[in-house]
Amino acid sequence: MTVIESRRIFIIDDNEILRGAIRFLDGYESHELESATGALTKAKRTEPDLLVLAEGIIRINGLDLIQEFQTRIPEAKILVVIDQVSSGFGQLCISAGAHAFLAKPLRAELVRDKINALLSAKKKAVATSPKVVNMR
Repeated sequence: MTVIESRRIFIIDDNEILRGAIRFLDGYESHELESATGALTKAKRTEPDLLVLAEGIIRINGLDLIQEFQTRIPEAKILVVIDQVSSGFGQLCISAGAHAFLAKPLRAELVRDKINALLSAKKKAVATSPKVVNMR
């Protein structure tokens, strides 16, 4: 008998609404976490395949947080959810090592497509033009 393991996603945001919106994606085991510290602690026991980081978490902890996640959980992809494409923060996150970003407001089908693409991609970064990630 073969056991199919679902892909594990850590959704890291202090905003319960965003965490809740992403957790219901079919085919994924999602874990909601309110802080980067909580995510790093949990990753010691349960390693994620994807980290979904809210802009606010990165702003609180600094862009170095992306590198810290890459160092401690090197196999995990990093997707950043930003507030506005026009801020340029998404590109800063890509430069810091994130694999992709999405801009609010989020639409479920685009979030699902981006997550599927990241988890099926090889280790190279997936940078998407702002026209594609702007969910308006």
